[in-house]
Amino acid sequence: MLPIRTRRVTYPGRWWIPVLAIPVLFLLWLSVELTNIAFGPSLGGHVSGYLGDAASAIVAVSYALSLFAPFALYHDRRYVSEHSEWTPTLLYLFVFVPLLNVPLASLYLVRRHRVVDTP
Repeated sequence: MLPIRTRRVTYPGRWWIPVLAIPVLFLLWLSVELTNIAFGPSLGGHVSGYLGDAASAIVAVSYALSLFAPFALYHDRRYVSEHSEWTPTLLYLFVFVPLLNVPLASLYLVRRHRVVDTP
């Protein structure tokens, strides 16, 4: 008789962290852009250029994270369904779409917090 193999999930219950990073990076990008708009003309072109480059780097990291987020969300969805009565819908996997990722990630994390009591 063959032994029963169980799937061991790496970092159980911690898959929400990449999903949380999407709204956090959006807020960071927004603050850098607003700082650039408000103080860029008075600080000079060099500082404004550096702030623009920083905002571009934040967008690049956020986009890369958005491509990884469905994978993390899939595993977190399994964790949430095992530890609560709520099974998140597969529509949350559309978190990789650029204009939908911040609202979907935020909505998922709020609902997850209500059910599991961790972020």
